[in-house]
Amino acid sequence: MNDKQTDAVETFERFIDLYFASVYSAVSRLTGLTDQQAVEAITVEVFVNLWKNSDTLFSEVRPPAFIYKIMLPHIFNYLREHESEDRAQLLKGILLIDPAHYEKTSSSSAATPSSPAED
Repeated sequence: MNDKQTDAVETFERFIDLYFASVYSAVSRLTGLTDQQAVEAITVEVFVNLWKNSDTLFSEVRPPAFIYKIMLPHIFNYLREHESEDRAQLLKGILLIDPAHYEKTSSSSAATPSSPAED
C-alpha cells in the first residue's frame, strides 16, 4: 500500500470510529430490529458501501446526509426481504426524502447513490 492509500484507510478508520454508533443506532431504530448481530450486519454493509464511495463521501460538505442516503436503501431492502411492508410504508410516510429514492431494489443501487438532481 502506498502512502496515499494508507492515509485513505486511516481516514476511513477514523470516520468509522466517529459514525459507527450513530449508524448502528439509526439502523436499529429504522428497522425495528433488536437482534444485535442483524443490526451490526446491516451497519457493516452500509460502511462497505461508504468505503466504495469514499471519494464522494470525503468531498461531501455534510457527510451525515451522504451516510443517510447510502443507509436508506439498505433499510428498505432489509424490510422488503423480511416482509415488513407495514414498517416500510410507515417510514416512507415520515422520512423527508423523495419516495422514489426508496424504490431502488438492487444492492448495487445502494453502492452507487444517485446524484442530488436525480432525487
